[in-house]
Amino acid sequence: MENLQVELAHYQKSLSTLMSSAGKFVLIKGEEIIDVYDSYEDALKFGYEKFGLDPFLVKRIAPAEQVSFFTRDLVACPA
Repeated sequence: MENLQVELAHYQKSLSTLMSSAGKFVLIKGEEIIDVYDSYEDALKFGYEKFGLDPFLVKRIAPAEQVSFFTRDLVACPA
């Protein structure tokens, strides 16, 4: 399993425990929750300080995924 898949799976398994910190950001490396941070920037900074360029996951703790839809199917606006 690739790193990101391992970390995402661990996030899903741990979500019920993490929900007490909903809205904050969790830093996960492999199958280990490193810590929870108030901001994305703080979690990312600590991740780079501790792991350098090795992969890790920073994810906002939320009960449901926010889905965004992007398309490249652009049509010119009628004049």
